[in-house]
Amino acid sequence: MSSKKGKWIFVCLVVFIAVFAMTASDSLAAEKSPIKVGLLLSYTGIAPLQAKGSSDGAEFAFDEIHRRAGGRAIQVLKEDSELNPTVALTKVRRLIEEQKVNFIVGPVSSAEALAIYDYVLKSNVIWIIPCAFTRELTSPEKANEKMFRTTETSDQGNYPMGRWVMKNTNWRNVVVTGQDYKAGHDSVDAFKAGFTEAGGKILKDVYPKMGTMDFAPFLSTIDVKGADAVMAWTTGTDAIRFVQQYEEFGLKKRLPLFGGQVALVDDPYLSQIGDAALGILSQSHYPPTLDTPRNRAFVKAYTAKYGETPSRYSEYGYTAAKMIIAGIEGTKGNVEDVSPLAKEIKRASSSGKIETPAGTLAIDQYNQRIIDVYIVKVEKKEGKLVNAVIDKLGKVSQVDTWKWWNK
Repeated sequence: MSSKKGKWIFVCLVVFIAVFAMTASDSLAAEKSPIKVGLLLSYTGIAPLQAKGSSDGAEFAFDEIHRRAGGRAIQVLKEDSELNPTVALTKVRRLIEEQKVNFIVGPVSSAEALAIYDYVLKSNVIWIIPCAFTRELTSPEKANEKMFRTTETSDQGNYPMGRWVMKNTNWRNVVVTGQDYKAGHDSVDAFKAGFTEAGGKILKDVYPKMGTMDFAPFLSTIDVKGADAVMAWTTGTDAIRFVQQYEEFGLKKRLPLFGGQVALVDDPYLSQIGDAALGILSQSHYPPTLDTPRNRAFVKAYTAKYGETPSRYSEYGYTAAKMIIAGIEGTKGNVEDVSPLAKEIKRASSSGKIETPAGTLAIDQYNQRIIDVYIVKVEKKEGKLVNAVIDKLGKVSQVDTWKWWNK
């Protein structure tokens, strides 16, 4: 009898151990499920290289840690927003509701960001914006603990650029032009504010539509009597056509062209613009030519991996991923509880512990990045067009540039 009882106890013990092992295994599997990062970027449209740079930069950072952090794998999912606000909303819903992502990185355009703003912030995700830079997004009215931005605002570079032009050139009467959408108007307005406050005069504003193929009608109106120079905020493939046609129209020789931001002569598009870009001044938070040990190492590794030099968009995406990694590590992989995760990202981003190719990361109380502003000039070095640093304005926060509009 005792022998049968002993066998029965043994069988029960084996069954119990098996059930426990299965349960523990299932629990462990659930705990170790991949962390999902959704890249919502306009891989098609007029700004494909902005999307590619942001995407490659983020994946480069994840590859540096072999796509694992906090004891969990990191899975990257991509959606093409097509630079269209309506499409962006549809695609971000897919990422959040169907793909169950924990993080959203994107979009490129300010119009897209404003279109998805309400939906994303009602969702249980962390949102990091790498490119869209309208000042509204991180203003006190719209700032949110779950939303961070790695690009500068439309004011942070354009406003000080206006003041720099007055101080460092003889251009006193300027015509301004920008793409006819939110970011274009905001950028032009910020430049105008800095320039006029410093004593300059704006003679005319011109706003071509996005996707303009023939700029001749606009170039005719830009050619204003008494103008010393033209400031243009144009980006993507539009910028290629604009800069080339500006020279072809015969304006560049007598009416210098410069950018409120480096968007006009972005590094990814310089080879396509060609020598028409030579001599153009602008400003940037991250020139790839930045001569620091950290950036030299980044450029070397990035170029070896992708076969091309990183751009400021690569830096935006890379920094976004570094913030995500810091949050995951700081919460030991617990990304489902978003509020502590957001607090950890903010702590890491504010403590000087995140190094980027542009320098040590710093953010303000509204989760907006604080940047260094560099003045750059297109030059040819070793047969290649680059934005060479000619001046540094130092660190600029969004608050430093609010006085002209945040009354």
